[in-house]
Amino acid sequence: MKGLLLGLSFISLNVWADPTALTADFKSLLKRYGVGSASDQAYCYQEDNKVQGYQVDRLQRIASVTKLFTTYLASETLDLHKRYKTKIFISGDKMHIQGSSDPYFEEEKMLLLMQALNDAGYTSFSQVTFDKNLIFSDQALSAHMDITPSYTRGRLAAYLNAKNASYVRTKWREISKFAAEEGVDLNASKVPSLTAKTVTLVEKNPLLTESPIILEHTSKPLHSILKSMNVMSKNIVAQNVYLESSKIKTFDTLMKEKGIASTSFKIYNGSGLPMKGQKRLDNLASCRLVLNIVDALNSSLKKHNLVLVDVVAINGGEDLGSFRTRFEDYPDTYQAVISKTGTLMHASSLAGVLLTEKVVPFAILNHTTKVAQSRNFQDNFVARMFHHLGDAVPFDYSKISIFPWDNSSFLTEPSLTKISQRAK
Repeated sequence: MKGLLLGLSFISLNVWADPTALTADFKSLLKRYGVGSASDQAYCYQEDNKVQGYQVDRLQRIASVTKLFTTYLASETLDLHKRYKTKIFISGDKMHIQGSSDPYFEEEKMLLLMQALNDAGYTSFSQVTFDKNLIFSDQALSAHMDITPSYTRGRLAAYLNAKNASYVRTKWREISKFAAEEGVDLNASKVPSLTAKTVTLVEKNPLLTESPIILEHTSKPLHSILKSMNVMSKNIVAQNVYLESSKIKTFDTLMKEKGIASTSFKIYNGSGLPMKGQKRLDNLASCRLVLNIVDALNSSLKKHNLVLVDVVAINGGEDLGSFRTRFEDYPDTYQAVISKTGTLMHASSLAGVLLTEKVVPFAILNHTTKVAQSRNFQDNFVARMFHHLGDAVPFDYSKISIFPWDNSSFLTEPSLTKISQRAK
């Protein structure tokens, strides 16, 4: 099956679904689940290079399905095996963080950094500085927001303030549970504690002339970050990846190069969150374009020696996130749907591939406020798609951990033993 995914070619087996019958199922299930008017919905699939479905060229809100677009943009512009190296400089009771634009530096990494420094003998600093390449956030967003250096400073200061010990303790328990689910053993009872009198953004490292101790954190490879991003639908990570990729080539430019009309999409950010202002703006795309992106992503991943399941969730309960409990009522689909979900007010989406004897890209784009009903509808309709297109062929999936650390040393060079001795 991995070979099949690597060579997504939609070979003809002379077995065709009846699109009329499938569309009839689509409309019938919409009514049964009370999702909304059929005129506001769309679905599509690609069989033997032919797009079938209902309202396949209608622009729809795609919500977090946007992250498939971001993943494709990254695959076309970045090395998916690259790692980000964040450096820590320490001189006496002063610390400087040299960022690496690591797209996944959230509360997990901040708390692990604090823990590593505690293990090395550090508990407080008079001064902590950082540069603009450190992008840190620990808060969920309901609308798009730029993560500025000023915002990063505020969040760093919150973690390095003894008055917020209760908040830090709660976050530590949350990430310890997350780590345990991903096979990483953290000591949940040993809460990290690190304080700083001042936290300041600087243009230049103020410790370079002081012969500082230098530590380094190396991220997981970018493809693992993309897997985490898609499984957990991490909006800030997606925007960070989108911005890094866009410095090389914008999404609009990539689409133009691929011969895709600009009328088939409106993409404002890399996460799919709405842009709030005088008028709400959402990422929009046609169902046909979503299929194009899924197909193009699968082909693009080949040059990185990767396949879709390396960067996108698979159903069956092994991957965490919103996809974990999907299709529980349809066991015949077990590990045969590789896709991304998306949910916003007025939008519920699902897109990826169905694994039959062929690999079938598909998308379901619902315009609705009935989120729970639309998810149930989508699960049922995907089962009906298998009924029409062919039996599910499960992928032999080995779980990929989405925790951003793999239980190796969080900080290296020099060893923590030497650092601890020098700290004392």
